Amino acid sequence: MPITDSDIVIILAALLCALIFVVGLALVARCAWLRRTSTAPPAVLRSLPRLSFQPGSADHVRYAYCPICLTDFTEGDEIHILPQCGHRFHVACIDMWLASHSSCPCYRQILVSGAPEGRADPV
Repeated sequence: MPITDSDIVIILAALLCALIFVVGLALVARCAWLRRTSTAPPAVLRSLPRLSFQPGSADHVRYAYCPICLTDFTEGDEIHILPQCGHRFHVACIDMWLASHSSCPCYRQILVSGAPEGRADPV
């Protein structure tokens, strides 16, 4: 039985589907590996700005609660502000989050680069 053009098309389509599946699986595995291995080093946690929440501030309406515990900020609460995105969190909440993640909990923006501490990333 000779191989026809339609057989070749079916074989190529199956190979393409297999390739897409393998690439997708590799990307998912890479993402999971990166999330497990990348956490914020203690130096990053110490470098985050720490403020006392003031209800009358200009950002009070925009940042009225902690997005992690969903509790409203009250006067005098210690909060961290993430430098890249400006999101505010209770100190205990964001410290616990950054112990196992390297990104902002709101938009998943990476806070810590893979470069060794003290070295700037090349631009």
